[in-house]
Amino acid sequence: MHRDFETMKMLAFHRELVASRRLAHSQGLTLSIALEQILTATAGQSGLLNLLQERRQHFAKLAEIKLKKKRQAEDKYAIKLACNKIPDSVWCGWFDGSARPNPGSCSIGALLQSPDGQRWEISRSIGYGNSSYAEYHALIALLELALKQQLNSMIVFGDSRVVIDDLQSGSQKYAQGLSELRQQANELMSQIPDLQLKWIPRARNQHADRLALQATQQTVI
Repeated sequence: MHRDFETMKMLAFHRELVASRRLAHSQGLTLSIALEQILTATAGQSGLLNLLQERRQHFAKLAEIKLKKKRQAEDKYAIKLACNKIPDSVWCGWFDGSARPNPGSCSIGALLQSPDGQRWEISRSIGYGNSSYAEYHALIALLELALKQQLNSMIVFGDSRVVIDDLQSGSQKYAQGLSELRQQANELMSQIPDLQLKWIPRARNQHADRLALQATQQTVI
């Protein structure tokens, strides 16, 4: 009695399946017989039963590794979603600045949102400078707006690595030419007891970006 074809097919490697099809075609055999002959030849002295058992263990291990990687990916994605989720129980702010060209005409955009969903927007031109100058001014404008609301905690989001790294650099080297703006921003942030400054990719800062662009377009008009 020949081995179960579906079981052998499941445990065979691709090259063995190809070889069995060729053997079946050349010898006029059924695929089941041809595959059994190929696997028997592969098994050699250890025997077909031992080969099939080894293959079961091999594919079971691969499935376990695949499942582990899938779970790790799911956990990583869940953590990413949790990190990306904007909390609805705290004040949040977003800022963005642009210079067109760079350096050139600068505009800023900012959005402040309260826990109950109220929103305040900033969109204005600020003269000539580079992109970091504009980003800093956008953050400062947002902080000034936030302080008017007399809030005690806030999460601030921005897509400027230069500004956020500059403010979070501690004793490390600061960005050149931004010392006065950095000092002004630090003074404002110190007035909010619980403030978190977080970098986000530009794709997640679209509202502030649109507000800055809006100011640029109005200036051109």
